[in-house]
Amino acid sequence: MFATTKKIIKDWMTGPDGVTYDPARALWMLGIVSFLAFTAHGVYKDDKAFDMVNFGLAFSSLLVAGGAGVKIKESSEPKAVDTTPVDPTK
Repeated sequence: MFATTKKIIKDWMTGPDGVTYDPARALWMLGIVSFLAFTAHGVYKDDKAFDMVNFGLAFSSLLVAGGAGVKIKESSEPKAVDTTPVDPTK
């Protein structure tokens, strides 16, 4: 199970080539984890009311902005390498 989780996180954090780690994706993931942690802290430790509408709007904005940032940066990423074997008989 740990190997599968590690592979999923690596796929999220690397570019299309699957090898190069992408700082934009890492910061996006850090932002998501921080957002969830601060929300949980506010609800459980500071006894703040949880507003699902504001949470949804803020979280979706974070996801859209991160996705847009990764898409804009896409032109500078290394391209995926085709690893399918070539049949010499064709």
